[in-house]
Amino acid sequence: MKRRGFTLIELMIVIAIIGILAAIAIPNFRKAREQAREKACYANMRVILGAVEMYNMDHTAMMKSVNLQALVSGKYLKSEISKPETGCSYSATGDLDGTGLIQCAIHGIVEGKDS
Repeated sequence: MKRRGFTLIELMIVIAIIGILAAIAIPNFRKAREQAREKACYANMRVILGAVEMYNMDHTAMMKSVNLQALVSGKYLKSEISKPETGCSYSATGDLDGTGLIQCAIHGIVEGKDS
């Protein structure tokens, strides 16, 4: 008797193995994506803080809160910041001319986070 192809049991075992591998891989992929978005948001906050510091060095009227349009029009930022998530919005905690920090509505502040 010649055998041509796979039996039903063999196919079911292969599908079960693929299912187990997918069940392991999908949560890891989601976690890596969330971490990448968080790191991108922290990088954006650092860039904005650097642009504000440059703006404050050049002007007598210090920028005390986040004004992205003024930073873009003054060429302190090349373009508008692209947000990694739709809920990201950047604001200041405290005065940015002193010890203030940039914060995100979703991810919080960048200080104390690993680079």
